[in-house]
Amino acid sequence: YVVPVVVQNEGILYCLGGRSNRSIAVRPGGKGDVTKTHKLWEVNVGANVTSPVYYDGHLYWASDRGIAFCLNAKDGEVVYKNRLPTGARLYASIVLADGKLYVTTRDSGVIVLKAGPEYVELARNEIKSDEDLFNASPAVSEGSIYLRTNGYLYRIAEKK
Repeated sequence: YVVPVVVQNEGILYCLGGRSNRSIAVRPGGKGDVTKTHKLWEVNVGANVTSPVYYDGHLYWASDRGIAFCLNAKDGEVVYKNRLPTGARLYASIVLADGKLYVTTRDSGVIVLKAGPEYVELARNEIKSDEDLFNASPAVSEGSIYLRTNGYLYRIAEKK
């Protein structure tokens, strides 16, 4: 099975490959076996559950085992591979907003990373009063981020 969603940018499709933990970039279209002409790269890193995001020539995701990845979208080169703090486990996909990557862990809060080719942790936030697991990917809309646990839905925004 493959859980992650395919990401597209400038006509190139990027996919992470389920339990095989592989990633591939392909140019769609053609007839017959187009492996040699349409496959741009394939690498042995990926994710079983989470989907990547594309930003400024890079792919970002965090695996369910708590490892954050950044790949060069042009050639598949691993730019960084860092274990998230606190032994974080996750099912939610990273969300990109305002140049920041929001990594929602199951039980260690939300880790905010700078979207860029260096691993930079900007913040770590927890809702300590809620012991439910965070399994859903967050949503961002009009300056708010929405987080869902198994029991609650939270809206987080700046006070106005």
